[in-house]
Amino acid sequence: MARWRNIQTRPPQDYAGWLLTSYPLAVFLVGHWLFDQIGKPFADHVLQAATSIAKGGNPNEVIADGHVWAATAHAYLVFSMFMLIYLGRWLGAQARRRTAAAHVCIAATLMAVGTGFLEYVHIGNRPMNAIFLFTYQSVAGSELLASMQMVAFINRTLILINLLGIIAPAALIALVPLLVREPISGWTERELILRVRETQTLGLLASILLALGVLHMYAWMSWAPELLNKQQLETVVGSVTFYWGSVFTLMLAAIYLPALMMLQKRSEIVMDALQVPLIDRAEWLRCRGLSLKIFNQVPQAIGILAPLIAAPAGRLLANLGQLTPK
Repeated sequence: MARWRNIQTRPPQDYAGWLLTSYPLAVFLVGHWLFDQIGKPFADHVLQAATSIAKGGNPNEVIADGHVWAATAHAYLVFSMFMLIYLGRWLGAQARRRTAAAHVCIAATLMAVGTGFLEYVHIGNRPMNAIFLFTYQSVAGSELLASMQMVAFINRTLILINLLGIIAPAALIALVPLLVREPISGWTERELILRVRETQTLGLLASILLALGVLHMYAWMSWAPELLNKQQLETVVGSVTFYWGSVFTLMLAAIYLPALMMLQKRSEIVMDALQVPLIDRAEWLRCRGLSLKIFNQVPQAIGILAPLIAAPAGRLLANLGQLTPK
């Protein structure tokens, strides 16, 4: 009975905060569903290319593209681990035992479901699996790279990247509700400013992670056309990375904007306590980073668009060898 009474008296905004986990998840699930529906022609086309086109790419370009892929893989692995360490420390500073345990349980659930989904994609040979198989089969069929050690190493690296691609976003999504959770001492101007900064920091971390994911995807898939000596496939590579760049951009928007809107709503409590005149409230919000006008959110808007921008930037990265002095 005491526990039920405690639940009834808990501020309703604590429960509203948990909705923040549903928005990016919904974008992610719809993005996967759409790709699963429209991706079969892509999967059939690139897998056919990986097995039927005669090998014979330029060895220098093949090696260069391999180094570009390794660089993006290294960046993604290092940043993912850094992000997990940061999130762990942030959770420890923001939540007590029971609250922290609840967020850890949700993160673990998301990780387990995501890992199971990866297995389903692999066993069911869904179109998403073609992103991996396209280049992997090309590497396995290359006379230059097809040693057991090279193929096995690439496979292990990609497994680790795929796992971190589930674990890091799951941890972030599970912790987002902490941004709008009722502070122990209640909402104050100082607490509100701190939460805005934390929202911007988490948004930046998520932006970098997803942009690196798009760059890695582009570098990985761009390796296959060089191995197959079939540069026309670059158009397909570009379209796939553009698609996922747009999905990741919408995910970032679904994380940042709802959190900012909830914090703006919480700011009414603070402005009422400080007796801020109605005519001055728009400026008060702007000075504290809570204005939703696009002009006042330019850095955050660029961060949200980073995965989408990374798609064309990936083409420049994939052709980096052409920019070096001859």
